[in-house]
This record gives sequence, C-alpha cells and structure tokens, in this order.
Amino acid sequence: MAPGREADQQSLSSIGDEIQSAKNMADYEAVDVLWVALLKLANRMQGTNEHRRMLALVGVFELETVSSILGLRAVDDLLDLDPPLETVLTDPHERLEKEEAKRSLETVRQCRTTDPNAALLAMGEILKRIRNKRAHGFKRRSDARDRQILGAARSILAALCQAALGAVRKHVSQT
Repeated sequence: MAPGREADQQSLSSIGDEIQSAKNMADYEAVDVLWVALLKLANRMQGTNEHRRMLALVGVFELETVSSILGLRAVDDLLDLDPPLETVLTDPHERLEKEEAKRSLETVRQCRTTDPNAALLAMGEILKRIRNKRAHGFKRRSDARDRQILGAARSILAALCQAALGAVRKHVSQT
C-alpha cells in the first residue's frame, strides 16, 4: 500500500474507533462525538467549505443507504416532536430558529421518498442545530425533552457515521 493511502486508512480507522467509542457513551456525549466524526469524514471529500464537503459526502451515498437512514424511527421521533423543534425556549440566552427548523422539518417530510438526498441534507441541518444547542449549553442531560431529542439525534448520527465511513473508505480506495 502506498504511504499516502496507508495514512488515509489509519486515519479512517481512527475515525471508526471514535464512532465505536460513542456506543459506550450517554446520548449527551455521543451526539458530540458522532457529529465530529461525521465532520472528519466529510473533510475527506472535495469542497471549499464544510457545507460543500458534507454535500459531497452525501452525494456518494447509495440511494438505498439514504432511504434506510431516513426510514429510521429516530427520524420520525424528531419530525413528530410535540411541541416541534425550535419552538421551546429553554434558556433566556438561547436563540430559536423557528422558521429554519420548520423549513428543514418540512423538507424531510416532503422529500423522504421523492428526493431522499434533499431530505437527508435537511436532516443534517436539523442534526447540526441539535448538536450546536448541546455544545452551547442549551441541552440538559436531566431534561426529558432534551433526552428524547438527543437520543433520536444519536441514532441518526450513528447510522450516518457508519454510512459515511463505508462511503469514504470506498471513495479513498478508488482515488
């Protein structure tokens, strides 16, 4: 194996270890670890910024994989949350993004079967928002609603990370 390719494989193996380690964590911690692992995998793709690299990553997923992720019960858990995401203020310093969240949720609902890639990208925006709320102190491990949100996010992120790891390994081996 060429030195560059060997380093790529070692790096991917390390990311795989991070994904695996999240299985032993509480949802509160696992969401952050899985989000960072997903970003590391996206950073293996071409693109001028994080968003474009994430688009490139989703672009190499098989349609069957995308549909499988969108079919997870955890996706429905986030879509069916009552009250909906970004409608409950949990801290006076929190900034709600009601319209953006509503738009992303609607895109997932409307495009799951007709345009799965668009639906998955919208779900990615939802997951990013959840992770950012958690990282900036607006999610609490003791709050039942936050546990529900973080548990669903964790399930989706774990599936995304596994799919991304496989897709990036395949992509790296072809380049």
